[in-house]
Amino acid sequence: MIPLVAVWSLIIGSVFLLAALGKGVFRRLPISLPAVYLLIGVGISDAGLGLMSLDLVNDAKLIETLTEIGVLVSLLTVGLRLVPSWSRFRCSAIPLASVAMVMTIAGVAAVGYFLVGLPIGAAVLLGAVLAPTDPVLASEVQINHDQDTDQLRYSLTGEAGLNDGTAFPFVMLGLGLVGIHDLGEFGWRWVAVDLVWAVVAGCGFGAFVGYLISHVSSWLKSHRIDPIADEELLTLAMIGLAYGGAIAIHAYGFLSVFAAGVAMRVFAESDDDEQHEHAETLMRTVASVNQRFGEILEVALVVLIGVLLPTYWTLTQDWWFALLLFAVLRPIASYAALWFSDIGKYQKRYIAFFGIRGIGSLYYLSYSIDHGLDESLAHRLGGVVLTTIALSLLIHSNIASLLLSRYQRQQH
Repeated sequence: MIPLVAVWSLIIGSVFLLAALGKGVFRRLPISLPAVYLLIGVGISDAGLGLMSLDLVNDAKLIETLTEIGVLVSLLTVGLRLVPSWSRFRCSAIPLASVAMVMTIAGVAAVGYFLVGLPIGAAVLLGAVLAPTDPVLASEVQINHDQDTDQLRYSLTGEAGLNDGTAFPFVMLGLGLVGIHDLGEFGWRWVAVDLVWAVVAGCGFGAFVGYLISHVSSWLKSHRIDPIADEELLTLAMIGLAYGGAIAIHAYGFLSVFAAGVAMRVFAESDDDEQHEHAETLMRTVASVNQRFGEILEVALVVLIGVLLPTYWTLTQDWWFALLLFAVLRPIASYAALWFSDIGKYQKRYIAFFGIRGIGSLYYLSYSIDHGLDESLAHRLGGVVLTTIALSLLIHSNIASLLLSRYQRQQH
């Protein structure tokens, strides 16, 4: 009999071999690697080989922690790679992360309340969980490099970076409506603390951390010959300081980490030649290390979704819900958000389609369960969320390469 450690070693080795080949010779295969990882997770779950078992309720804290790390790493990468451009943020990323997200929450909540039969609080919570697009699994449609300014990729990247933080107030609203979070009389606490303070303070604190680390590192490097810091480890330092500091002041850590990455990128674009050289080197090193770390986490987290899937898959019951989100709610919300934008009609069509759901949604679900969501509601919402994530992975990730190739031809 083969020892269990040997079986696990072979599985892990095979998965990462696929991940490595998927960046090269397997890149043009008609099936996406995230879909393969998902199937591997199903294969090692209780429904397959029985090598791994996870439960949304009993293992909520573990799932929350793992998905939280994955989202944080991806958010820093997104912030570092976005070319600083207020006009681009204003005409695409900000409307998508605010108007489109709120409309999606409202649409999902209405469907959940009137057609699924959820209580109003659970329906709002479901909307908040499913509204944000995913920065972890959307790498195929995100900007390719740190000088990429393609309007489609820039919009989707900026949206994913922002809305994983801006969804948090509405998660708290949903938790308040189900009775496990204090909203204050007439909702004053939710508006003042959860909506205004936590968003503004999160962005501000993250920007401060990103600027401070960039400035101090560049200044020390310009005044010394020998290295003053391990630039690779600054990735963990920035995530830890930005996230931990934001949580300590009751702000949103996701927004803080994203803002830290943006601030480091803005600092690297400064006019001071010597400072610019040091800051740009620092930014590129941190971005490269962070991206590699994120790719490893992506593999692990999609496998984790596959392990959960057989227990909570409600395809026969909720397939229509996921397709309604992808084909109706997302397009309506994105077109409304970009109504006054100068983005071309082709870009708007692709933005309307590429609303991938993934790790961020699983994080918000496990966060809600860990904070006291009723077990019966947790199982019902878990079925809808995991079914939606799985279908999003199978649909969006498999069609992404084909549509992006078509988009490139239209652009030329």
